Amino acid sequence: MNKKVIFGLALVAAFTSSCGRNSSAYKELKAQYDSVFAINAAHEAELGEMDSLISTVLTNFQEISQMEGMINVNPISGDFKKSQRDRIRDNMQLINEKLQSNRENIQKLSQQIEKFGRENKGLQRTLASLRKQFADKTAEIQHLNDELVRKNLYIGMQDSIIGLQNAHLNDMAVENASQRTELMAQERELNTVRYAIGTARDLKDMGLLKDGKVVTDKANMGYFSSADLRELNQIALQAKKAELLTSHPASSYELRAGNKGELSIIIKDAKQFWSVSKILIVKVK
Repeated sequence: MNKKVIFGLALVAAFTSSCGRNSSAYKELKAQYDSVFAINAAHEAELGEMDSLISTVLTNFQEISQMEGMINVNPISGDFKKSQRDRIRDNMQLINEKLQSNRENIQKLSQQIEKFGRENKGLQRTLASLRKQFADKTAEIQHLNDELVRKNLYIGMQDSIIGLQNAHLNDMAVENASQRTELMAQERELNTVRYAIGTARDLKDMGLLKDGKVVTDKANMGYFSSADLRELNQIALQAKKAELLTSHPASSYELRAGNKGELSIIIKDAKQFWSVSKILIVKVK
């Protein structure tokens, strides 16, 4: 049992003896424990399912290797008897089915790991190893099939094996594209900055200014404009007086007046400007 669950049980038991089951403290702790236990149970179920998938894939690989060893491409008589042909055909069909099963299970495992969290390096290494084994084993079976064809034993598996190889490559391409899309989204978010401009009254109404202090906790992001810090070089303030209420190194920007005297923030060093805060709040008059 998970150590956290054991600790939780002990803690609940201690409260039961000291405070009683009807106490509010006990009920609150019990509710917290039930929540943790439910999360832990779901976590254990996911791990169990992944373990089952890995076990099935490894067993299939082992059985495929055993069936490979039973296929003799060099019969003693020089020719294949009908019984030998039938046995080879049956074994190759089973091999193909197990390869197909492994491809599907590896895909399921990949999806489970996606839900479980990609940061789990152990699971990622296991997945990479299974994928390599699949690619290697499929190539082996392709070579074996080619040998059988050269021995005038056509068993109709060529298209199926090539289809498996192409499907596996497509699976990898789709997942890589998904990972690239996710990385791009993460990169965009990392480089996203937000800014709000308004008078003192405006900022108070937005809930961004309270008792003369900036408040960004639980701020309504709808009041902010968003931009990519790599592309944002200038922010027009449409006012002749302005004060930056959030922290930004003075050397990273300047307030520059235009023809009508209206100010703009000129960002000279974006990385430095946003290094302290990814949120900019400007009070104008």
